[in-house]
Amino acid sequence: MKMDREMERLLDEIPLLHHGDLVGRRETDDVVDLSCLIRELAEMGVVEGGDDGLPLPVAADKMGFFGGSSPTSSLCFSNQESYAASRPFSLERRRVLDPFSGFSSFFLDDDAADSDGWDIRCPPPPQPSPPARGRSKAARRKGGCAAAAASPKKCVAARCDSLAGLGGFMHHIARDQHGCRFLQQRLEDGKREVDFIFAGVARHAVELMVNPFGNYLMQKLLSVCDDEQRMAIVLTLTEEPFVLVRISLNVHGTRAVQKLIDCLMTREEIQLVVEALNPGFLELIKDPNGNHVVQRCLQSFDASDNKPIFEAAAVHCLDIGMQCHGCCVLQKCIARSGGEQREKLVAAIASNGFELAQDAFGNYVVQYVMDLKVPAANASLTKQFLGRYIHLSMQKFSSNVVEKCLKVFKEADKASIILELLAAPHFEQLLQHPFANYVIYSALQNSKVWMNT
Repeated sequence: MKMDREMERLLDEIPLLHHGDLVGRRETDDVVDLSCLIRELAEMGVVEGGDDGLPLPVAADKMGFFGGSSPTSSLCFSNQESYAASRPFSLERRRVLDPFSGFSSFFLDDDAADSDGWDIRCPPPPQPSPPARGRSKAARRKGGCAAAAASPKKCVAARCDSLAGLGGFMHHIARDQHGCRFLQQRLEDGKREVDFIFAGVARHAVELMVNPFGNYLMQKLLSVCDDEQRMAIVLTLTEEPFVLVRISLNVHGTRAVQKLIDCLMTREEIQLVVEALNPGFLELIKDPNGNHVVQRCLQSFDASDNKPIFEAAAVHCLDIGMQCHGCCVLQKCIARSGGEQREKLVAAIASNGFELAQDAFGNYVVQYVMDLKVPAANASLTKQFLGRYIHLSMQKFSSNVVEKCLKVFKEADKASIILELLAAPHFEQLLQHPFANYVIYSALQNSKVWMNT
């Protein structure tokens, strides 16, 4: 074995030294002396040598070794057949280091050499396989239900089975953009799909309503579920106090709650929702998201169902009326109420008329009440404003209220306002005032003397 390994080493070195181009040898390099290696091979009986130890000349063989007639080598094997049989390795598995690639290795077979026996033929590089082209959305849906035309029931059953496989993960899928869209599409397939999805998300209605994507699924579900399922969702949302209020204050939850309000059918459902919102009524009205929920209740429910809202608005009318969102809700409360409820609400606003008239938002509520021409309300406002018209005329917001008084009050009340303005110590200052001058102009337009001339 040691002899075989040594012989293999020597045979591997000879071609590399013999063919200088394989190791980068130029023509100018010194010629390599092979005599030492040849003598060692002769001693081992691999090649035949003369008396001087040099090999005898032979013709070129299959492996590319030449005899003495070759200008580069005079090697010959003593017995090529016995040598090939005795070699411990096969030519097909022989590794040759390519000096030009640094670390690349190739395998030579019997047909690898064409000219000189040492030209290495590299295999062609592997061609990349073309990427698989994805199908369109319509094609995927069509492929998923290829037998729909032949057997619609089988297609529906397959979809139901796929939804049933989601099991307890459906509420997680609903929080994903694409998963939510998939579930919304399945809701359109029929009652069985609605039941599957309802069973998977109903218990998680609170968290899904405030989710950026889940709220859309809940809105869709509320529009297609039956009365029993809708009642179950209402009970889930109103089971704990302030849960529905927190959802309504959320930028995503407010849309879901508004959809819930639109879908309520029975008096029991409406009462549960209104009672759940009532504790946070003041906070909802002042919130940019929550006020839309209150306005949707006023728009969708009857006056009798909105009674708790009207009562809360009457109690907090001053606080509500002086807020940008609250002033709109307060005006809508007046418009949607009727009878005794409306009288209480108007009376509460009129009793706080002086404070509201000087506010940037409250002055619109006072003007709205004055346009109703409710005698009791206008009489209350007249008492509060009397003796303060000059003060109110010199303010930006309350000057608008004084102008409205000159238009809608009774003639006797208009005369009182004009006389008070004329009795001002420095009337000329009112004419030059940036706000009071509009009040004086409005007084001239609405006085009997001006109209007669």
